[in-house]
Amino acid sequence: MGKKSIKNKKKKKKRSYFYRFSAWLHLWLGLISGIVVVIVSLTATILVFERELKLLFEPYQTVEVPENKEFLLPSVLSERVKEKYDFSSIWGVYYRGKDKSVEVPYYADRTNYQVVYVNPYNGEILHNRYLNSDFWRFVLEGHYNFWLPRNIGKPLVAYSTLIFVITLLTGLVLWWPKKWNKATKKASFEIKWKAKFKRLNYDLHNVLGFYTLFVALIFGLTGMVYGMNWFRDASYWAASGGEEFTRESLVSDTTAIAKYAKKDEDILFRNVVSKVDPNHNKINVKYPYGKNGVWSIGINPSFQSRWQTTTIHYEQNSLKIIKAEPTLSKANGGDQLMRLNYDLHVGAIGGIWTKIIAFLVCLVATSLPITGFIIWWKKGNKWKGLKFPLP
Repeated sequence: MGKKSIKNKKKKKKRSYFYRFSAWLHLWLGLISGIVVVIVSLTATILVFERELKLLFEPYQTVEVPENKEFLLPSVLSERVKEKYDFSSIWGVYYRGKDKSVEVPYYADRTNYQVVYVNPYNGEILHNRYLNSDFWRFVLEGHYNFWLPRNIGKPLVAYSTLIFVITLLTGLVLWWPKKWNKATKKASFEIKWKAKFKRLNYDLHNVLGFYTLFVALIFGLTGMVYGMNWFRDASYWAASGGEEFTRESLVSDTTAIAKYAKKDEDILFRNVVSKVDPNHNKINVKYPYGKNGVWSIGINPSFQSRWQTTTIHYEQNSLKIIKAEPTLSKANGGDQLMRLNYDLHVGAIGGIWTKIIAFLVCLVATSLPITGFIIWWKKGNKWKGLKFPLP
């Protein structure tokens, strides 16, 4: 036997062991995380079109636009809400465009979170959403915490997502044909819809898994940013070129004297609407929390995504600008990544079309643990695959 033949044989053995190890890892990790991945992916599928479904089925989300009438000032809307529900304070006033109701959130504590919807033209209270008994909140809690206490559910979902990312990569190894020819290409890229259940189930797992791999990886990695601080810090460090991730705590000067007799929120709101059209921009007025809290004004020309939001923070009494967050193009790589992360995670980065893609990918991700489990269960000697593949 020649040297070349021996060398090729060794390469085949190494590839064979790598393949078997990837298959073992894929199977074990899939069985361990399967239920969590199904729930997280299914809830993600439901949440993709949350905004659109709310607008469709909740009449208090929209309002009629009267002619030649401007929005009421935030102080007027907040007072209406406080009087109606006897709130001591509110969190903010969120304007969402000309034909949408205004959201006025109220946080008493983690167990009492409400959002009041108000007509911005006449101040009429339209609805009070109690988030603790809200369907969308229930779905979000399943997606984020698996309906468990946060200190248990959050890491469970986060590390199950990490396992899912690894199974996607090992799945690519298993999908990759040993030889590229007409038959293997057809088997790898096409689903035999008329085949028997066993083959059809295999194709649904193998082929759809490949087509959705890249987007599913984005969803998994962006989810890990929210679920694991060490991964968020590492991602920020890599994207920023070595800078550390920090949450800056902004505070007001408690000794500053108020400069204006009018309502501060109205002054800030008027200042914003003198520069941008409130009919075609989201404008969030966030109130200070505590004596040293700050005012925050967020402006976003998009009603679909968050990454275009620019936020300016003001000192509580003097209304002096404490910090103006830079636009995305002027932020460092780490800050850009953090600002894009939410829209990448929910599929809103490119509007309705990327949301449709996100919906389909989440649907496939929901099915992958199920079709994978069926493949393993239908095998004649299914328990053999669980044994560690020694070289």
